[in-house]
Amino acid sequence: MEFDRDTVATAIVGTGGAWMLGAAALHSRSGHWNATQLKGLVMAGSGFLMTAAAAHYLQSEGVRGIAVSLFGTGLAMRGMFLLVRERLASKSTRPRE
Repeated sequence: MEFDRDTVATAIVGTGGAWMLGAAALHSRSGHWNATQLKGLVMAGSGFLMTAAAAHYLQSEGVRGIAVSLFGTGLAMRGMFLLVRERLASKSTRPRE
């Protein structure tokens, strides 16, 4: 296996996506995160994995690979937006110390 820049970047993005999906699956019943946070983690993790898979497997497919990568990026961005919005909402409702 060749460790060039694209391979390393794809591995890092894929690992981050897998970590987010794993965290959502392991902590879904703990009550630590609410439904919106879990949804954001699943969306972001799935988006990162789609983007990494498109970069690795669909790079030579032209428009199809680009479309999957862009859809994955949009999904990841939507998930991260949900997470940031939920964090800001929780900070504004928390009593100040």
